[in-house]
Amino acid sequence: MTSEERHEARYQRRKAKREARILARSKELGDFDEVFSFRHLYLSGKKCCKNVMWKNSTQRFMGTLLLEVSEIRKQLMNETFTGKGFIHFVIMERGKLRHIRSVHITERMVQKCLCDYYLVPLYSPSFVYDNGASLKGKGMDFSLQRMVDQLRHHYRKYGRTGGMLFFDFSQYFDSAPHEPLFREAERRMHDPRTQRLSNNFIRAFGSIGLGLGSQVSQTNALMLPNSLDHAIQEKMGVRAYGRYMDDGHLLHEDLKHLDDCRDDIAEVCGKIGLTLSQKKTRTVPLTNSFTYLKTRFILTETGKVILKMNKRSTKSVRRKMRYFVGWLEDPRKNFTMEDVRSCYESYHGQMKRGNSFKIVQKTDHYFKELFGFYPNEKGWKQYAQNHQERRDPGNGQRPHLGETPGERLLRYLE
Repeated sequence: MTSEERHEARYQRRKAKREARILARSKELGDFDEVFSFRHLYLSGKKCCKNVMWKNSTQRFMGTLLLEVSEIRKQLMNETFTGKGFIHFVIMERGKLRHIRSVHITERMVQKCLCDYYLVPLYSPSFVYDNGASLKGKGMDFSLQRMVDQLRHHYRKYGRTGGMLFFDFSQYFDSAPHEPLFREAERRMHDPRTQRLSNNFIRAFGSIGLGLGSQVSQTNALMLPNSLDHAIQEKMGVRAYGRYMDDGHLLHEDLKHLDDCRDDIAEVCGKIGLTLSQKKTRTVPLTNSFTYLKTRFILTETGKVILKMNKRSTKSVRRKMRYFVGWLEDPRKNFTMEDVRSCYESYHGQMKRGNSFKIVQKTDHYFKELFGFYPNEKGWKQYAQNHQERRDPGNGQRPHLGETPGERLLRYLE
């Protein structure tokens, strides 16, 4: 036996052991009947109602939860369960409109049960540690802190030599292919009924793409580039790596190696069925400041890592606040101060990450110039007490009969 044959035989043995561990993990999580037990469905239904009990549909669902769980479980066991379609609506996120395709609460209960008790425990052990989106204990703050830790560790070894490679998938959710996800499901799921149900949730979005507003969609969006994560860390030799959904970064002491990695990443993405955004994929030396997750990073000569809100986002916040003033006066926009508060608090949370005290202070002053009060708790309460004209909220919420916007805002603050 030649050395190549021994190497191949060893690889096949390890591959067989790895596949056996994956199937064993799937069996530990349970068969279809165990995953969708009455208890799991009931707990998932209660979680779906959390923080949205103000909705009439949620109140009706919660009132008949036991009957709903019994009926849904019967349909699941008979494999006659079908979704009720999507609820299309638009949300305002930091002044940007996002089109959401949400599912009915009964389908959301089934998806939460599938994800919490099967998909996430099945997929997450194969994720790299720095896969930071939509997982318990992780998120944007986790990803930003990991970036800070990686920069500090790099500085202790190499100083400011090297750079960062940033990449982004073009139209990620709209162009996500389904076939790689179906292959992963076939490889990892031992029960064909669980596999069929998971695949049906994906097919509901059409022949291609995943939708915002579905938990199954989010979990599969984490899984899709998983092979790329492992290729970067294990084959390309870049340990300082992180990905937040479709935004990724590589940190290395050799800029030429990062350029080679860029070509390798594009090749792996092509095999998965994803496309890199040419505009957002770039290499930046560590001697320059750079932006990641809408936060500007500066690595100083002394090794200190400074985080600031990037100037582009700051200008965008001010520009959108000026838009808000016009939208409030335009009845066709159906835009209210509740929407202003929701958007501004989102901006505020983003600005408070890092060393941005002066930016926050200046933006609060600019808010006062536009709206006449500071956007703190005292200011919002004072506005709610003084502003009593009637107006429809226009954000999907149904006000109480005879309730004014000021009263609605006071109820929101309680």
